Amino acid sequence: VGVVDEVQMLNSEDRGWAWTRTVLGLPCEELHLCGEARTVPLIEKLCAMCGDDLEVIDYKRLSPLQVSTESLGGSLEHVQAGDCVVSFSRKEIYKIKEMIEKSTPHRCCVVYGSLPPQTRKDQAKAFNNTDKSNPFSVLVASDAVGMGLNLKIKRVVFSATKKFDGEKVRDLHKWEILQIGGRAGRYGSSMGVGEVTCLHEESLPDLRNAFDGSTMPGITHAFLRPELSRIEDFAAALNSSPNKHP
Repeated sequence: VGVVDEVQMLNSEDRGWAWTRTVLGLPCEELHLCGEARTVPLIEKLCAMCGDDLEVIDYKRLSPLQVSTESLGGSLEHVQAGDCVVSFSRKEIYKIKEMIEKSTPHRCCVVYGSLPPQTRKDQAKAFNNTDKSNPFSVLVASDAVGMGLNLKIKRVVFSATKKFDGEKVRDLHKWEILQIGGRAGRYGSSMGVGEVTCLHEESLPDLRNAFDGSTMPGITHAFLRPELSRIEDFAAALNSSPNKHP
């Protein structure tokens, strides 16, 4: 049995090839794909192409989640225990961490994509520790917090609803806001109702629009990246073809 989480990532221009390669090539008798419902039509097509049977099980969120009626008013002094403040650059993450620790009694853990896996795991463990003697009560993280970690987050605070994607500064996609914000109020924890808010008031409309309940367009394609050996085989086949062009 194989399990692939966040299967909607096969639509990522940068990393989608890895998910696509795993979904199509993982050597197992049974494969469980976990992710967004908007990926289902594409998975149905891929399974039909491969001659595989598909069973779709729809799970509903078990704990309530709400968008706050107000922001933090631009002040990190309003950060609370159990908060996860989300930023989109490593430099900004450490800047926010420093500001929180200077202006509040809270100590912060940090999580971001390029953090070594064991360090990331240790930071998550420290944040999740509910012992009263644990000084770490706030998490400052990148959008990596939306994937692969089980965290006891009470409230997600977006420091901004824009990010630099490697080419330009752009607005966060609706699915990005939903995925990150959805980490608040983990079911089975003592957090109860999860809450989503933002640092600055001007970002609140973006959050409300993302959580308005409207349906997002389905994912229509997956990305591929041929291995170098495959490209070499293809080039060799072209060179040996009697119909090749000069």
